[in-house]
Amino acid sequence: MLDIIICKVLRAIGSRLGRGSSLPGRICRKIWPKSLSMLKLPDKVIAVTGSIGKTSTVALLCSIAEKARLKVICNREGSNQTDGVTTLLLSSADPFSRKVDADIVILESDEMFCQYTFKEFKPSHMLITNLFRDQLTRNGHREFVKESLSKGIPDGTLLILNANEPLSCSYGNGREGTVYYSVSAPELREDPGTKHAYDDGAYCPVCGRKMDYDYRIAGHVGAFECKKCGFRSPKAEHSVTAAKDGKFIIDGTWEIRPQFFNDAYAQNIISAFTTAVEVMGIDPATAADALDGLELGNGRVVEFMINGHSGKLMLCKQETPMAYNGAIETALNDPLEEITIVLIVDRLSSKFIANDMSWLWDIDFERLNDSKVKKIILSGGYAHDAAERMLIAGIPEDRLVIEPDLDRMMEVVSERSEGYVYTMTCFTDQYRFLNRLKKYSGYVIKPEKGDEKE
Repeated sequence: MLDIIICKVLRAIGSRLGRGSSLPGRICRKIWPKSLSMLKLPDKVIAVTGSIGKTSTVALLCSIAEKARLKVICNREGSNQTDGVTTLLLSSADPFSRKVDADIVILESDEMFCQYTFKEFKPSHMLITNLFRDQLTRNGHREFVKESLSKGIPDGTLLILNANEPLSCSYGNGREGTVYYSVSAPELREDPGTKHAYDDGAYCPVCGRKMDYDYRIAGHVGAFECKKCGFRSPKAEHSVTAAKDGKFIIDGTWEIRPQFFNDAYAQNIISAFTTAVEVMGIDPATAADALDGLELGNGRVVEFMINGHSGKLMLCKQETPMAYNGAIETALNDPLEEITIVLIVDRLSSKFIANDMSWLWDIDFERLNDSKVKKIILSGGYAHDAAERMLIAGIPEDRLVIEPDLDRMMEVVSERSEGYVYTMTCFTDQYRFLNRLKKYSGYVIKPEKGDEKE
């Protein structure tokens, strides 16, 4: 009882201070290490994990559940390590019965922390979005991430997997009850022969042979088959079968107007739809209606104005090339004829020193060799590292503006931008841009975000 009460009080205090999503859980776990294992959870507890797409997918699932009038508890704020999950569940429980009063719990879980979080309780289902190279400082290589995540998938937990992503898809080998989803829309397929900065994901996770593809969606994501061992994309229960006129079409039937029209968001949409229909028991029409035109207000995209220029700040997971590739695709899909790209690479992490810039070489910056990209402004402590990568990518030097100083960068963005401004940076560095906006004739349009410490 006391652990729940203290957690509720600490979270309430933290919320008033704009903090507190993880600290209450950390304190309670120190005092009561078995708190989570003693909770009474609903029958359906869905964990969402993977390299990218977790937070957006959780938000999509929660919106579908609410549309279906289900009482849902989820960590929308993305506090996805063990302490954050503890805070959410304890603060949602009744202190006397220890029951979490909900029809369904949806939990974003860090892929490296599942092995610790799910020692205390077992989710009924686990949605794994993908496994990409990301955060080399913390995660090393994606095979290491797969091994770590394997330790966090409890026996008996049913899986929902991406039929297009080989490494995470391989978790389904020999595992009964697995559900698959895919993106098969011809409009979202890459041109044959498209080159990428890295392509190690195209090697079979079972036998190591390079796989063949019927088509690719992005990088190594697509319809794959290993001619040596037979590992291949399994049949998906649901798929994005077309993408046209600003809409994703699911199973040839359900039309959805997405917030972002790109392959990464198509994967988020179909993963949420499939989980809602196949696991949560929601009618497909209700799930599609909930997703249609939905705009997530999770702060991952911030619209702004600066000196008469409209723009978007697109937050990308730290040191994660596929996240930046998705942002680049969004910018290039814009029908506007002139855009400016702003890339900020500065502190990267508030928890550890991140000075390995090798991940920049895994991003497909070559795609910015596009006539609509008029300027590329590079800033932060690693601006020159980014500039070297851009030059190797063949970006003309006269399109690059290198300004490591963040204040002077804002002057450059204000005075030298051409067309719409797409700013890309990580979560840690976002306020290095947002906090300076108001000083340079700029302001946030939506969503509102207050000043934060840098």
